[in-house]
Amino acid sequence: MSWTQEQVSEVTTKVIQKASTDAAFREVVLNDVYAAVKEVSGQEVPRDFKINVIDGAKYHANIVLPAFKASADELSETELESVAGGSKSAATDFFNGVGTAIEGGTKLAIDVIDAVGRNK
Repeated sequence: MSWTQEQVSEVTTKVIQKASTDAAFREVVLNDVYAAVKEVSGQEVPRDFKINVIDGAKYHANIVLPAFKASADELSETELESVAGGSKSAATDFFNGVGTAIEGGTKLAIDVIDAVGRNK
């Protein structure tokens, strides 16, 4: 069974509420959140769906790792999609930026030539 966002929100609220007042259930949530979810919802959550529980009563820090890259030269899926298929707006932005840089450089060169010519 797949979960809707509404079901996820409802079950999350139930788990939090019960864990706030039931010490034994709180231990279940901290040790096996999948069992806790099944207890309040009656439904299993696949183990490959990652659920992180943080005990708000203690100090904590979260570190979220980006997608793994085999080498520094390898593009992520998102980077690959933007390069391979590209998007019209990204290409337009890129080429507008190049055009602006060239235009700015040309204007600077003309200004320098004019200034040199006036000083002779």
